[in-house]
Amino acid sequence: MRSFACFLWLLTLTAGCVLEDKFVEVPDGSVEAGLCGFCDSATPACNETTQMCVQCTAKNSTACIDNTPVCNTNGNECVECTASSDCNDPIAARCDTDLNECVECEGETDCDGIEGLALCNAGTCVECVPATEETDCDRNSCNPDSFTCTDTMLASRDTCQTCVSDSECQNAGNRCVAMTYQSAPYPNLQTGFCLKTTGGGCEQPYSITLRARPSLSGGLPEDYCGINEELATCEAVRALLTNVRCEGGADQECPQPSGLCRQVGSLDNRCTYACGLPAQCPADPPADTCGASGSGGDEYCGG
Repeated sequence: MRSFACFLWLLTLTAGCVLEDKFVEVPDGSVEAGLCGFCDSATPACNETTQMCVQCTAKNSTACIDNTPVCNTNGNECVECTASSDCNDPIAARCDTDLNECVECEGETDCDGIEGLALCNAGTCVECVPATEETDCDRNSCNPDSFTCTDTMLASRDTCQTCVSDSECQNAGNRCVAMTYQSAPYPNLQTGFCLKTTGGGCEQPYSITLRARPSLSGGLPEDYCGINEELATCEAVRALLTNVRCEGGADQECPQPSGLCRQVGSLDNRCTYACGLPAQCPADPPADTCGASGSGGDEYCGG
């Protein structure tokens, strides 16, 4: 009888241990994270060692997007970078591993991950620098404004030809100088013309002194032998010097905005330009005069 009573007592005890089978509700925006249970979208990864929900792990970096695309596994945080190879902006090519942020380059190796921009110049990865342009650009010039290689060979531009760097000018004493036409930058602020400094004197048609002008390569302001920028451009001057013809007789056949198609001496339909004095024209006939050839119109070289 006593044994039967004990049996009933055990049955009662066992019944008290039965667990209720209930549905567990998952919080909104949460994900199954193994040992951590459910983690919210801000910390969707599970650190299996600490069993804590974190931003990311080596196995799960789905939360690392936009401005913080890399997982720093030391702190399980999404960061901008952990190595310079994570940085691909020329103005921020180096990873500051203390801040885990991309910052300015300090040396050439910082630019290894920036394709085509292997040199570090003043914190920015660039294609070339003027000091080593012959090597950087395969004997072409390096634009000192954009630090990119041009298609212009070193020492290949004659007086009054366009340029972006002093090193493009072929004649001794020439620099690349910004010019104007009728008081406006011409052709633009980034393009100049090869002109000779006034040291040693000037020669026609470059008889107008352009005072205190810096070169586009950053040289100190100097005086240069130039042209009358209110009346002519370098292209128009060179068209006369090189005997460019305008067979149809129209000004538009000559370099604009200042080229004129006129009779130069006894030569019909030649490109020339307006002048104020004979000294602004070439020294040799038939272009050495400044007149209107009896037409009553504006004076031009060879008229």
